[in-house]
Amino acid sequence: MIRSSAKAASERAKRVPTPRGTAKPDASRHSIRVTSRRTGIELDTLRMWERRYGFPKPERSEGGSRVYSDADVESLKLISRALELGHRPGEVVGKPRTELMKLVAATSEGLPTMSGPLATVDSLVAAIGRDDIVALRAELRQAAVVLGAKRFVMDIAQPIALRVGELWAEGKLEVRHEHMLSECLSSQLRVLMSAYEEREGAARVLLATLPNERHGLGLEMIEVYLAVSQITPRLLGVDTPAEQIVKAARSHAVHAVGLLVTGASDLKATAKRVQWMLAELPRRVPIWVGGGAAAQLELEDDAVRVIATWTDLDAAIGALRTGGR
Repeated sequence: MIRSSAKAASERAKRVPTPRGTAKPDASRHSIRVTSRRTGIELDTLRMWERRYGFPKPERSEGGSRVYSDADVESLKLISRALELGHRPGEVVGKPRTELMKLVAATSEGLPTMSGPLATVDSLVAAIGRDDIVALRAELRQAAVVLGAKRFVMDIAQPIALRVGELWAEGKLEVRHEHMLSECLSSQLRVLMSAYEEREGAARVLLATLPNERHGLGLEMIEVYLAVSQITPRLLGVDTPAEQIVKAARSHAVHAVGLLVTGASDLKATAKRVQWMLAELPRRVPIWVGGGAAAQLELEDDAVRVIATWTDLDAAIGALRTGGR
Protein backbone atom coordinates (compact mmCIF):
# COMPACT_ATOMS: atom_id res chain seq x y z
CA MET A 1 0.00 0.00 0.00
CA ILE A 2 7.83 -0.16 -5.07
CA ARG A 3 10.23 -1.66 -6.89
CA SER A 4 12.33 -3.96 -8.94
CA SER A 5 15.39 -2.55 -10.64
CA ALA A 6 15.90 -3.15 -14.35
CA LYS A 7 18.04 -6.03 -15.46
CA ALA A 8 21.58 -5.28 -16.49
CA ALA A 9 20.89 -6.05 -20.12
CA SER A 10 17.93 -3.71 -20.15
CA GLU A 11 20.03 -0.99 -18.55
CA ARG A 12 22.69 -1.40 -21.23
CA ALA A 13 20.08 -1.13 -23.95
CA LYS A 14 18.81 2.13 -22.46
CA ARG A 15 22.21 3.82 -22.22
CA VAL A 16 23.16 6.52 -24.66
CA PRO A 17 25.53 5.01 -27.27
CA THR A 18 29.15 6.08 -27.04
CA PRO A 19 30.19 7.97 -30.18
CA ARG A 20 32.81 6.16 -32.20
CA GLY A 21 36.36 7.17 -31.47
CA THR A 22 35.70 8.11 -27.82
CA ALA A 23 36.78 6.10 -24.83
CA LYS A 24 33.93 7.01 -22.51
CA PRO A 25 30.29 8.13 -22.81
CA ASP A 26 29.56 11.78 -22.11
CA ALA A 27 28.90 11.85 -18.36
CA SER A 28 26.83 15.02 -18.73
CA ARG A 29 24.21 13.27 -20.89
CA HIS A 30 21.70 10.88 -19.36
CA SER A 31 19.17 8.36 -20.65
CA ILE A 32 15.54 8.70 -19.64
CA ARG A 33 15.89 5.74 -17.28
CA VAL A 34 18.88 7.28 -15.49
CA THR A 35 17.11 10.65 -15.37
CA SER A 36 14.03 9.04 -13.86
CA ARG A 37 16.11 7.25 -11.23
CA ARG A 38 18.05 10.40 -10.29
CA THR A 39 14.99 12.65 -10.04
CA GLY A 40 12.36 10.23 -8.73
CA ILE A 41 10.04 11.13 -11.62
CA GLU A 42 8.36 8.29 -13.51
CA LEU A 43 9.35 7.64 -17.13
CA ASP A 44 5.80 8.17 -18.38
CA THR A 45 5.57 11.45 -16.46
CA LEU A 46 8.72 12.78 -18.14
CA ARG A 47 7.24 11.95 -21.54
CA MET A 48 3.87 13.47 -20.64
CA TRP A 49 5.46 16.73 -19.42
CA GLU A 50 7.44 16.93 -22.65
CA ARG A 51 4.19 16.73 -24.65
CA ARG A 52 2.07 18.91 -22.39
CA TYR A 53 4.49 21.57 -21.16
CA GLY A 54 7.35 21.41 -23.64
CA PHE A 55 9.76 20.55 -20.82
CA PRO A 56 12.10 18.82 -20.52
CA LYS A 57 13.33 19.05 -24.14
CA PRO A 58 15.75 16.15 -24.46
CA GLU A 59 18.13 15.70 -27.33
CA ARG A 60 18.18 12.41 -29.22
CA SER A 61 20.95 9.86 -29.35
CA GLU A 62 22.10 8.27 -32.60
CA GLY A 63 19.61 5.51 -31.93
CA GLY A 64 16.74 7.95 -31.35
CA SER A 65 16.58 7.64 -27.55
CA ARG A 66 15.95 10.66 -25.33
CA VAL A 67 19.09 12.21 -23.82
CA TYR A 68 18.92 14.66 -20.91
CA SER A 69 21.55 17.18 -19.84
CA ASP A 70 22.85 17.88 -16.35
CA ALA A 71 20.82 21.10 -16.38
CA ASP A 72 17.66 19.13 -17.20
CA VAL A 73 18.32 16.75 -14.30
CA GLU A 74 18.92 19.58 -11.83
CA SER A 75 15.75 21.39 -12.91
CA LEU A 76 13.76 18.16 -12.64
CA LYS A 77 15.07 17.62 -9.11
CA LEU A 78 13.81 21.08 -8.16
CA ILE A 79 10.45 20.37 -9.80
CA SER A 80 10.19 17.09 -7.88
CA ARG A 81 10.92 18.96 -4.66
CA ALA A 82 8.33 21.61 -5.48
CA LEU A 83 5.70 18.90 -6.07
CA GLU A 84 6.50 17.36 -2.68
CA LEU A 85 5.93 20.80 -1.14
CA GLY A 86 2.41 20.90 -2.59
CA HIS A 87 2.76 22.76 -5.90
CA ARG A 88 0.96 21.51 -9.00
CA PRO A 89 2.86 20.43 -12.14
CA GLY A 90 1.27 23.21 -14.18
CA GLU A 91 2.71 25.75 -11.75
CA VAL A 92 6.32 24.56 -11.85
CA VAL A 93 7.12 22.42 -14.89
CA GLY A 94 9.11 24.47 -17.39
CA LYS A 95 9.97 27.35 -15.04
CA PRO A 96 13.55 28.63 -15.18
CA ARG A 97 15.85 27.01 -12.66
CA THR A 98 16.45 30.26 -10.78
CA GLU A 99 12.70 30.70 -10.28
CA LEU A 100 12.34 27.11 -9.13
CA MET A 101 15.12 27.59 -6.57
CA LYS A 102 13.43 30.70 -5.19
CA LEU A 103 10.04 28.96 -5.12
CA VAL A 104 11.36 25.91 -3.29
CA ALA A 105 13.28 28.05 -0.81
CA ALA A 106 10.26 30.28 -0.11
CA THR A 107 7.90 27.31 0.29
CA SER A 108 10.34 25.49 2.55
CA GLU A 109 10.62 28.40 4.98
CA GLY A 110 7.53 27.30 6.85
CA LEU A 111 8.68 23.70 7.20
CA PRO A 112 10.02 22.31 10.45
CA THR A 113 13.80 22.19 10.51
CA MET A 114 15.36 18.99 9.23
CA SER A 115 18.08 18.98 11.89
CA GLY A 116 16.05 16.92 14.33
CA PRO A 117 15.10 13.26 13.99
CA LEU A 118 12.45 12.25 11.50
CA ALA A 119 8.98 11.55 12.88
CA THR A 120 8.31 8.02 14.11
CA VAL A 121 5.12 6.30 15.15
CA ASP A 122 6.20 6.68 18.79
CA SER A 123 6.89 10.41 18.47
CA LEU A 124 3.55 10.93 16.74
CA VAL A 125 1.71 8.98 19.44
CA ALA A 126 3.45 11.12 22.07
CA ALA A 127 2.29 14.32 20.34
CA ILE A 128 -1.26 12.97 20.12
CA GLY A 129 -1.23 12.00 23.80
CA ARG A 130 -0.19 15.55 24.71
CA ASP A 131 -2.95 16.98 22.49
CA ASP A 132 -0.15 18.83 20.71
CA ILE A 133 -1.75 19.33 17.33
CA VAL A 134 0.92 21.82 16.23
CA ALA A 135 3.71 19.26 16.74
CA LEU A 136 1.61 16.52 15.12
CA ARG A 137 1.03 18.57 11.97
CA ALA A 138 4.67 19.64 11.81
CA GLU A 139 5.98 16.08 12.16
CA LEU A 140 3.57 14.73 9.55
CA ARG A 141 4.49 17.48 7.12
CA GLN A 142 8.20 16.98 7.66
CA ALA A 143 7.87 13.22 7.13
CA ALA A 144 5.91 13.75 3.90
CA VAL A 145 8.59 16.08 2.53
CA VAL A 146 11.53 13.88 3.52
CA LEU A 147 10.05 10.50 2.62
CA GLY A 148 7.96 11.38 -0.41
CA ALA A 149 4.33 10.43 -0.94
CA LYS A 150 4.58 6.67 -1.30
CA ARG A 151 6.91 6.02 1.64
CA PHE A 152 4.93 8.48 3.75
CA VAL A 153 1.80 6.41 3.19
CA MET A 154 3.57 3.10 3.82
CA ASP A 155 5.92 4.02 6.65
CA ILE A 156 4.00 6.72 8.52
CA ALA A 157 0.32 7.13 7.62
CA GLN A 158 -0.84 3.52 7.80
CA PRO A 159 1.26 2.50 10.86
CA ILE A 160 0.21 5.51 12.95
CA ALA A 161 -3.46 5.05 12.04
CA LEU A 162 -3.30 1.40 13.10
CA ARG A 163 -1.43 2.19 16.33
CA VAL A 164 -3.84 4.92 17.40
CA GLY A 165 -6.80 2.64 16.63
CA GLU A 166 -5.28 -0.06 18.84
CA LEU A 167 -4.56 2.38 21.67
CA TRP A 168 -8.11 3.70 21.50
CA ALA A 169 -9.48 0.14 21.68
CA GLU A 170 -7.29 -0.48 24.74
CA GLY A 171 -8.57 2.67 26.43
CA LYS A 172 -5.16 4.36 26.34
CA LEU A 173 -6.31 7.12 23.99
CA GLU A 174 -9.69 8.81 23.67
CA VAL A 175 -11.99 9.46 20.75
CA ARG A 176 -10.73 13.03 20.43
CA HIS A 177 -7.21 11.73 19.87
CA GLU A 178 -8.30 9.46 17.05
CA HIS A 179 -10.29 12.27 15.45
CA MET A 180 -7.35 14.66 15.73
CA LEU A 181 -5.05 12.23 13.95
CA SER A 182 -7.62 11.49 11.25
CA GLU A 183 -8.07 15.17 10.47
CA CYS A 184 -4.31 15.92 10.39
CA LEU A 185 -3.53 12.85 8.29
CA SER A 186 -6.37 13.58 5.89
CA SER A 187 -5.13 17.15 5.43
CA GLN A 188 -1.61 15.95 4.66
CA LEU A 189 -2.83 13.33 2.22
CA ARG A 190 -4.84 15.98 0.37
CA VAL A 191 -1.71 18.10 0.04
CA LEU A 192 0.14 15.14 -1.44
CA MET A 193 -2.71 14.41 -3.87
CA SER A 194 -2.68 18.00 -5.11
CA ALA A 195 0.75 17.40 -6.66
CA TYR A 196 -0.53 14.80 -9.13
CA GLU A 197 -2.28 15.27 -12.43
CA GLU A 198 -4.22 12.64 -14.32
CA ARG A 199 -2.30 10.77 -16.98
CA GLU A 200 -3.92 10.31 -20.35
CA GLY A 201 -4.70 6.66 -20.93
CA ALA A 202 -3.97 5.62 -17.35
CA ALA A 203 -6.07 2.90 -15.75
CA ARG A 204 -8.80 4.19 -13.42
CA VAL A 205 -9.79 2.72 -10.05
CA LEU A 206 -12.94 3.69 -8.13
CA LEU A 207 -12.55 3.76 -4.33
CA ALA A 208 -15.45 3.51 -1.89
CA THR A 209 -16.90 1.78 1.15
CA LEU A 210 -20.27 0.06 1.33
CA PRO A 211 -23.20 1.13 3.58
CA ASN A 212 -22.48 1.50 7.31
CA GLU A 213 -18.71 1.50 6.72
CA ARG A 214 -17.57 5.04 7.56
CA HIS A 215 -13.80 4.57 7.86
CA GLY A 216 -12.47 6.53 4.91
CA LEU A 217 -8.88 7.35 5.88
CA GLY A 218 -7.62 4.13 4.30
CA LEU A 219 -9.26 5.13 1.01
CA GLU A 220 -7.34 8.41 1.05
CA MET A 221 -4.07 6.53 1.58
CA ILE A 222 -4.83 4.22 -1.33
CA GLU A 223 -5.78 7.24 -3.46
CA VAL A 224 -2.31 8.75 -2.94
CA TYR A 225 -0.57 5.41 -3.50
CA LEU A 226 -2.40 4.85 -6.77
CA ALA A 227 -1.68 8.38 -8.00
CA VAL A 228 2.04 7.96 -7.30
CA SER A 229 1.88 4.62 -9.13
CA GLN A 230 0.53 6.34 -12.25
CA ILE A 231 -3.02 5.03 -11.76
CA THR A 232 -5.95 7.46 -11.81
CA PRO A 233 -8.00 7.12 -8.60
CA ARG A 234 -11.65 8.08 -8.37
CA LEU A 235 -12.51 8.57 -4.70
CA LEU A 236 -16.25 8.10 -4.28
CA GLY A 237 -16.19 8.04 -0.49
CA VAL A 238 -17.66 6.16 2.44
CA ASP A 239 -21.07 4.67 3.28
CA THR A 240 -22.06 4.33 -0.39
CA PRO A 241 -24.93 2.14 -1.64
CA ALA A 242 -23.79 -0.71 -3.87
CA GLU A 243 -25.95 0.43 -6.77
CA GLN A 244 -24.34 3.90 -6.64
CA ILE A 245 -20.87 2.34 -6.75
CA VAL A 246 -21.86 0.34 -9.83
CA LYS A 247 -23.32 3.41 -11.53
CA ALA A 248 -20.18 5.42 -10.76
CA ALA A 249 -17.98 2.59 -12.05
CA ARG A 250 -19.86 2.61 -15.34
CA SER A 251 -19.96 6.39 -15.60
CA HIS A 252 -16.21 6.75 -15.06
CA ALA A 253 -15.40 3.66 -17.17
CA VAL A 254 -13.12 2.38 -14.42
CA HIS A 255 -10.83 -0.61 -14.73
CA ALA A 256 -11.29 -1.79 -11.13
CA VAL A 257 -13.36 -1.05 -8.03
CA GLY A 258 -11.63 -0.84 -4.65
CA LEU A 259 -13.62 -1.44 -1.47
CA LEU A 260 -12.43 -0.95 2.11
CA VAL A 261 -13.77 -3.44 4.66
CA THR A 262 -12.95 -3.05 8.36
CA GLY A 263 -14.07 -4.80 11.52
CA ALA A 264 -16.99 -2.40 11.68
CA SER A 265 -18.49 -3.92 8.53
CA ASP A 266 -21.29 -6.48 8.50
CA LEU A 267 -19.37 -9.19 6.67
CA LYS A 268 -22.40 -11.22 5.56
CA ALA A 269 -24.11 -8.13 4.15
CA THR A 270 -20.84 -7.03 2.53
CA ALA A 271 -20.36 -10.42 0.86
CA LYS A 272 -23.89 -10.29 -0.57
CA ARG A 273 -23.39 -6.78 -1.88
CA VAL A 274 -20.10 -7.69 -3.51
CA GLN A 275 -21.71 -10.70 -5.19
CA TRP A 276 -24.49 -8.46 -6.48
CA MET A 277 -21.97 -5.92 -7.78
CA LEU A 278 -20.05 -8.63 -9.62
CA ALA A 279 -23.20 -9.50 -11.53
CA GLU A 280 -23.88 -5.85 -12.38
CA LEU A 281 -20.38 -4.67 -13.28
CA PRO A 282 -18.87 -5.41 -16.68
CA ARG A 283 -17.06 -8.74 -16.36
CA ARG A 284 -13.71 -7.15 -17.13
CA VAL A 285 -13.92 -4.97 -13.97
CA PRO A 286 -12.46 -6.72 -10.91
CA ILE A 287 -13.25 -5.79 -7.33
CA TRP A 288 -10.32 -5.18 -5.00
CA VAL A 289 -11.20 -5.72 -1.34
CA GLY A 290 -8.83 -4.27 1.26
CA GLY A 291 -8.91 -3.40 4.93
CA GLY A 292 -8.55 -5.27 8.19
CA ALA A 293 -11.54 -7.58 7.61
CA ALA A 294 -11.11 -8.19 3.88
CA ALA A 295 -9.58 -11.66 4.31
CA GLN A 296 -12.60 -12.73 6.37
CA LEU A 297 -15.02 -12.34 3.50
CA GLU A 298 -16.05 -15.70 2.10
CA LEU A 299 -15.89 -14.87 -1.58
CA GLU A 300 -14.64 -17.31 -4.16
CA ASP A 301 -14.61 -15.52 -7.46
CA ASP A 302 -11.76 -14.82 -9.87
CA ALA A 303 -12.95 -11.24 -10.18
CA VAL A 304 -12.42 -10.57 -6.45
CA ARG A 305 -8.90 -9.73 -5.33
CA VAL A 306 -8.05 -9.43 -1.62
CA ILE A 307 -5.52 -6.65 -0.99
CA ALA A 308 -3.94 -7.44 2.38
CA THR A 309 -0.52 -5.81 1.88
CA TRP A 310 1.18 -3.12 -0.19
CA THR A 311 2.78 -5.93 -2.17
CA ASP A 312 -0.71 -7.22 -2.99
CA LEU A 313 -1.66 -3.75 -4.18
CA ASP A 314 1.45 -3.53 -6.37
CA ALA A 315 0.52 -6.90 -7.91
CA ALA A 316 -3.03 -5.67 -8.59
CA ILE A 317 -1.68 -2.51 -10.21
CA GLY A 318 0.63 -4.60 -12.34
CA ALA A 319 -2.25 -6.81 -13.43
CA LEU A 320 -4.24 -3.75 -14.51
CA ARG A 321 -1.37 -2.56 -16.66
CA THR A 322 -1.04 -5.92 -18.38
CA GLY A 323 -4.76 -6.36 -18.85
CA GLY A 324 -5.21 -9.09 -16.22
CA ARG A 325 -7.15 -9.16 -12.99
